[in-house]
Amino acid sequence: MTLSLRASFLALPLLALCAGPAPAQTAANLTAEQAQALRTACSADVKKLCGDVQPGGGRVVQCMQGKKEQATPPCQAALSALSKK
Repeated sequence: MTLSLRASFLALPLLALCAGPAPAQTAANLTAEQAQALRTACSADVKKLCGDVQPGGGRVVQCMQGKKEQATPPCQAALSALSKK
């Protein structure tokens, strides 16, 4: 598998993180900065905690919200910031 193709597959769960609705905010309302902050803060956590979740429909966000206590502090902060908006 080429590097760019592999990177695309790895990016899918991260895109789904921003594509599904968050509890207080939908992806349509996310700014580019918020989406990037989530990808940056939560990429390792998504792979570790929710890697088996089918992306789409907000499932990855829901999974991450449910496992927020297990996430790293930066990811917890990014998820909390979404919930407050």
